[in-house]
Amino acid sequence: MKIKKKFLQLTGKTYPHGTENELKSHLPKDYKEDGCGNFYIEIGSNPTTMFTCHLDTADRSQKKVKHIFDGNIIKTDGDSILGADDKAGMTIILYMIENNVPGLYYFFIGEERGCVGSSRLSKKWKETEFSKYITKCVSFDRRGTDSVITEQFYGVCCSDTFAKELSKKLNSVEQTFKYMPDPTGIYTDSAQFTGLIPECTNISVGYYSEHTHSERQDIQHLEKLCKAVVKIDWEDLPIVREASLYSYEDDWDFDETDDNLIFQSYNFTWVNYEGKTSKMMISDEQIEVEKETISTYLKTSGMHSDYIDLTWDGQNLHGATFSGSYEYIANRNELMDLIEDLKQIPANHLKSFI
Repeated sequence: MKIKKKFLQLTGKTYPHGTENELKSHLPKDYKEDGCGNFYIEIGSNPTTMFTCHLDTADRSQKKVKHIFDGNIIKTDGDSILGADDKAGMTIILYMIENNVPGLYYFFIGEERGCVGSSRLSKKWKETEFSKYITKCVSFDRRGTDSVITEQFYGVCCSDTFAKELSKKLNSVEQTFKYMPDPTGIYTDSAQFTGLIPECTNISVGYYSEHTHSERQDIQHLEKLCKAVVKIDWEDLPIVREASLYSYEDDWDFDETDDNLIFQSYNFTWVNYEGKTSKMMISDEQIEVEKETISTYLKTSGMHSDYIDLTWDGQNLHGATFSGSYEYIANRNELMDLIEDLKQIPANHLKSFI
């Protein structure tokens, strides 16, 4: 695969959420669909790393892109975004697949509209075969050329040990690289799995000024990164962080639920109780109480006060802004670090899935 040629093909036009299917012709011939709108392919037997990128771009309407070349930099004529976020990541993943690097490769939809595809997958993750052996989630979706993200929004997504070792491996195979742990992540697809997969990170892929008409890609860095990642032994990376779940320490009987309460399958959390992990529904009444608690905290703390509406399902928080965008904010484990009340759910407001 000619890396620059593939990148130019993928960025020939933009792909706002809803047009991702137009990219099917660029996917590996044996890709599968997961029922959540996403596409994936698995290489090897029970690989431990999930590599991800997203197919959509940060615009509302599809546009043709006119490439402008300035040395190692590829940009546009200013009439559109470039779409390097995240066609650079897609280019890397396609290169890794072509080189038969073991891994679970995921192409997500709707990342720019609130991590639509990854959020859907995270809700059914424990039901997948992948959850039995995936211990690392690596998203090729980050600006710049030197970040291995360790924190996204409110919490840690990967351990410093993991980030340092991954940085070391990248820098050792390409001497011009200067990767290092970076705690300044925002929210991306990998954030959806921080409560499910021990080590989750994002790697810089060489784009800058994403989401703007000034977006540009360092194509030389992308070419070097493609060649570097196929040389790394991803199975050998250390796993230090634990994927935290909601835990009960008291002696509750989860079957003693109130018959007057309403439970719906989309309002849930994962509960770790006496060494056993179970997916539990949370009552509508408790969801509303928690949503009000979260809303009050965000307003009084000054954090994200611009959200006009919040969506809370017990596990993931999303918000609608005045601009009309719908964004992922945080998951339950991240919020529990900030809001003490979320650490308590009355036993009668939890119900097991049948």
